[in-house]
Amino acid sequence: MMTIRPFRWDETDYHAMATVYGALVPDAPLNATEWRVRDELHNPQLALYRAIGELDGVAAGYAEYYQPTWCADSYHIETLVYVHPAYQGRGLGAALWQHVRQAWQALQPRHVLAKVREDWQAGFAFAVRRGFQEDRRVWLSRLEVASFDPAPFSGAIERVTAQQIEIHSFAALAAADAGFWRKLYAFEQQTTRDIPSAFPVAIPAYEQWMKFYQPDNGAVWEGSFAAMADGQVVGISTLETIDNETDLEVGFTAVRRDYRGRGIALALKLCTIAYAQAMGVTGIRTDNDSTNQPMWQINQRLGFQRGPVWIVLRRREQTEEVT
Repeated sequence: MMTIRPFRWDETDYHAMATVYGALVPDAPLNATEWRVRDELHNPQLALYRAIGELDGVAAGYAEYYQPTWCADSYHIETLVYVHPAYQGRGLGAALWQHVRQAWQALQPRHVLAKVREDWQAGFAFAVRRGFQEDRRVWLSRLEVASFDPAPFSGAIERVTAQQIEIHSFAALAAADAGFWRKLYAFEQQTTRDIPSAFPVAIPAYEQWMKFYQPDNGAVWEGSFAAMADGQVVGISTLETIDNETDLEVGFTAVRRDYRGRGIALALKLCTIAYAQAMGVTGIRTDNDSTNQPMWQINQRLGFQRGPVWIVLRRREQTEEVT
């Protein structure tokens, strides 16, 4: 028997969600606690709906739609339909799709985004049949921290500091300057508009934004670094622990437009790697948008190894359903 029901937001459903996702993405699973943290970081003023699909009483899949916290256009939403590999081919994915699509009708979205892994051939075909078309690609990459050799990058940090640009950890800056977080917010107001994305990007309100920098939500202040010039933030590279117990993940790396081309991004990343090595971290993971070649070139120089590719797809809601 097949049942589609709303997500209960309890430990049992978070565990079911983690089980399904882990079976589909065994190389980068997320546990129930990590999924809960991600939900807590979602702006409560924006839509988030999730449903569980059961087969014979087993939570075998889930689907959701949400309005991204960083999206500047309320007519964009993201959706997903995931079914455990052991239960695919029994119509659960189609039923979840119909359910979640009906659920978002009140929002009247114009653009619906979805992501599938490049190696999910059936999942890609499922999306294409429902009117999705490829928009861009994002690939994951990982640096093996223990084997990183800083010698080829000798002098890179010093070349930046010689330009009257200081580099300090968020922990040190926050302790020394009560206004640091407001300065960081002003910096991100300028730079988030340059983030490669399938939707227009805008920074959320300050109170919502600060949630992303709380240690309880995964922020690593000691391992996140800012480049400072004339008392203002001109570049950052951050680390966080949301996704993995042994690896760290890059949160945001950016440099103010008028300070680009000075080696700041490379210097900041070297600082994060040095921190990770000192702490005995196994690896650092990040992702790269296919349209952001300059950042990928820096990561390649540092030794990040390209991993799984995610295909970002777009569906325009006026597109007719293909069954």
